[in-house]
Amino acid sequence: MKIRLIEPEPPGMHVWAKVLLPRLGLPIIAAKLKEHGHDVLVYNPTMAPIDWDDVNSSDLVGLSSTTSTATTAYDFAEDLHERGIPVIIGGSHVTFMADEALEHVDYVARGEGGEQLMLELIEALAGDRELDTITGLSFKRDGVAVHNPPREALADLDELPFPDLRLLVGSDKLTTMPIMTSWGCPFDCTFCSVTAMFGKKYRFRSAESVVAELKDKRPQRIFFYDDNMAANRKRLKQLLQMMIDEDLVIPWSAQVRTDVVRDPELLDLMRRSGCQLVYLGLESVNQETLDRFEKSQTVADIEKAIKVLHDHGIKSHGMFVLGADDDDVQTVRDTVAFAIKNKIDTVMLNILTPLPGTLQFQQFDEADRIFDKRWELYDAHHVVFEPARMTPYELQIEVLRGYMRFYSLRTWLGYIFTLQFTKQLLFHWWGMAIIRNWRRDERNKAFIASLKQMWPRPTPRGTVRQARGD
Repeated sequence: MKIRLIEPEPPGMHVWAKVLLPRLGLPIIAAKLKEHGHDVLVYNPTMAPIDWDDVNSSDLVGLSSTTSTATTAYDFAEDLHERGIPVIIGGSHVTFMADEALEHVDYVARGEGGEQLMLELIEALAGDRELDTITGLSFKRDGVAVHNPPREALADLDELPFPDLRLLVGSDKLTTMPIMTSWGCPFDCTFCSVTAMFGKKYRFRSAESVVAELKDKRPQRIFFYDDNMAANRKRLKQLLQMMIDEDLVIPWSAQVRTDVVRDPELLDLMRRSGCQLVYLGLESVNQETLDRFEKSQTVADIEKAIKVLHDHGIKSHGMFVLGADDDDVQTVRDTVAFAIKNKIDTVMLNILTPLPGTLQFQQFDEADRIFDKRWELYDAHHVVFEPARMTPYELQIEVLRGYMRFYSLRTWLGYIFTLQFTKQLLFHWWGMAIIRNWRRDERNKAFIASLKQMWPRPTPRGTVRQARGD
């Protein structure tokens, strides 16, 4: 069959606008389909434009989406449906919103295992098996939604094919190679959909499998996609030592928790194997918020981690989540001050976003605190719920001001005057440009104006808003 797979582009201006890092779900599926002789390509508009003449002549189209790209994916699906092309969609959002998705597509792949599910669906389309036998699949029969039992989690990640990025149109632009070595996370933060999607138990590829992929792809730079690269320190030490022994010392970055600094041996291996930057899920400098998120870390842990990482020559990218029920306007300001004081190299000031499938979404939805369900706004840059201790407008404006304060012209000029001509200079320039363009976007201007009109008066500090209208 001729199969085309599409990862819709996030809507509007976003913090990843300058980063070419495709998600790996579709390249894994593409690799499996190619193994079985199918004609397959992957389109990602951040890499290259979609060739719709090519897509419109397909036998089957697969879409992958997050919450913020679901609306675009549905639009694609409806256009393809009018042409009589069957469409299947997968990803975190539709896993938890399958009934919604079936209003737009023919099939929904829930959870993981999309590479095997696609092969089984192809068999069904060829008349060689029944749809009811495909676990993890949702579809409609006589206008009624049918949700087959969930697919079992893959026990051995080494069974997965290497993501075939050669099948991704525009992959020649990649300068950093995304590599996945584990799935799952046991920490279950209330705002995160990772555990709902991949479970609370870590599953790891073997170090031998990862090294084999690195030898096959020989990347110039690596970004490890794991939600927590150092979840199993013994396993990570083995992998890093193998990279060193196999002459695979390549500049790399990854997401880790602050507890990584408790292991000096691991930090030494990270540095010697090429680690240059870590992405830290810091979330908050408000201890009450950290506890509410069930983050299992303290503000003191954050301060120590940044210092120790810098002492080892490893830069830190701090990722914060702002707008929890213990946060107020001052919390946002304190977060930026903390980042500057502790010399965090770059930051993301994410607005708390209640994603379907998370405990946060369930709680806010039941309390009628979500006032906007236009999924394209669920990108951590727009306020879509009513915070407890400030208005939506206050949260939106304070986060923008926080970005402007951190990625300021003064800071950028400071790098120039101190002759720090490093990537830090480029990252801060990108930060300034992205925030400036985001503010100038007419849709974002209209969104902010609507928030101001709906909530014109500030919420007195300390006042807890339990529901809309309080």
